[in-house]
Amino acid sequence: MPDPARTTLIRSVFHRSPLEEAAEAVSVATETERQVYVERFGDQWRWSLVHAGGPYPLLRITARFLAVDYTTIFSGCREIDGGLSVLTEDPGKVEEPDAWAVLTFRGKVTAEAAAERMVTTLPLRDGP
Repeated sequence: MPDPARTTLIRSVFHRSPLEEAAEAVSVATETERQVYVERFGDQWRWSLVHAGGPYPLLRITARFLAVDYTTIFSGCREIDGGLSVLTEDPGKVEEPDAWAVLTFRGKVTAEAAAERMVTTLPLRDGP
């Protein structure tokens, strides 16, 4: 059975969330991952685990995040610029974000540090 807290956190992969929720998930992901995909829609955020090896390695790191055996889960994914795979709910219905980036971390970061990095990298803009 997946870790309940991580199951809650992974929802912000598929649904737009406040910065604090997405940053908490990114923080937890940095326990084992060095790269994390983030996207911004206005003041709402989504994130994803990311892997250059395609769907199978992405499935494996998703299972590790959820603390489950990889054979017990299924996940959709899509490829972003640069050939990286990210999680998606429906690969046929991809919403274009206002901005996105793949963030690289050197190790575990706090939710506050993740939020600061996200906002610094993908700032909200006033006007056109």
